[in-house]
Amino acid sequence: MRRTLLILTLCVFPVAGRAQSFKVVKVADGVYAGIGLNGVFGNGAFIVNRDDVLVVDTQLRPSWARDFIAEIRKVTPKPVREVVNTHFHRDHSQGNQAYVDAFGPDLEIIAQENTRTDMIEKNTIILQQSMTTEYPNAIAQMEKQLADGKDAEGNPLTGDARASLQHRIDLDKAYIAEIPQIRITPPTITYDRSLVLHKPDRDICLLHFGLGHTRGDTVVFLPKEKIVITGDLLTYNFPNMKNSYPVELVTALEDIDKLDWDYAIPGHGEVEQGKGQLELLLSYMRDMVEAVKDAVSKGMTLDQAKQTIDLSKYASIPGFVAGNPLAIERAYNEITGKPME
Repeated sequence: MRRTLLILTLCVFPVAGRAQSFKVVKVADGVYAGIGLNGVFGNGAFIVNRDDVLVVDTQLRPSWARDFIAEIRKVTPKPVREVVNTHFHRDHSQGNQAYVDAFGPDLEIIAQENTRTDMIEKNTIILQQSMTTEYPNAIAQMEKQLADGKDAEGNPLTGDARASLQHRIDLDKAYIAEIPQIRITPPTITYDRSLVLHKPDRDICLLHFGLGHTRGDTVVFLPKEKIVITGDLLTYNFPNMKNSYPVELVTALEDIDKLDWDYAIPGHGEVEQGKGQLELLLSYMRDMVEAVKDAVSKGMTLDQAKQTIDLSKYASIPGFVAGNPLAIERAYNEITGKPME
């Protein structure tokens, strides 16, 4: 299966003066995407309204959030009054504190109600694991690769590969150093299925389509501009399925597809024109879920399903090889009623 993905080349203009952390792209009047650069993996977005600014997602590190605030101030002196977290994952929410520090305690942080619960219950534990095990172990593995001169597959490291590996080590060490300063800053306003902010110059619609990438995803929909800001329900690459609900995710993606939009600001990757990437992901999810349902109906174990199901026609999606087994596992557990957390 082949689909064409259109990356925006028209009607979107980079804002003068790129920061090291972000490329800021104007998508429509008052609507800007912040595309992460140089290891800042998660995107952000901001909407300049008549009287104020609304920000969507706040990155992994408060220092990166401060970089993004600096970019916003290059565009407008208006204050940020609302922040929206599209889901609880740390690369979309751990910069919240930087906005409270910059704009005061009256700043409202908005999310779907499950996102607030998960942020409070899970992110403190995740931070501790990041500092004590996850990131130190990853750094040790990468340093061993540098020392051995071979990548994880045993291939000799090129000069570019060595530089990239060292850059990732430097980023991870900087994150560990910053973790003690991070305060989990949960939403102050939550909603269930939908919330509309009626600004003088536009409506900003916050929509929750049920279980999906997580159990609390928000899609920001701007009907006037025909733009969606999707968080990780849509990314340029194979989605992270760690907290996903694949069966329900199909419905969520279908609901996004039904909205009237021309441009998408994804959770990761460049701004997208048209629905090509969404439809590619939706096609994969439908095929994968149906294949898992068929495997379950035949009495296959999870290992048998992983070995039998062939979705290689989607191998062109970046990250497919690493991500597909977990997607099958999450779908298998969901279909067979196993715990999903």
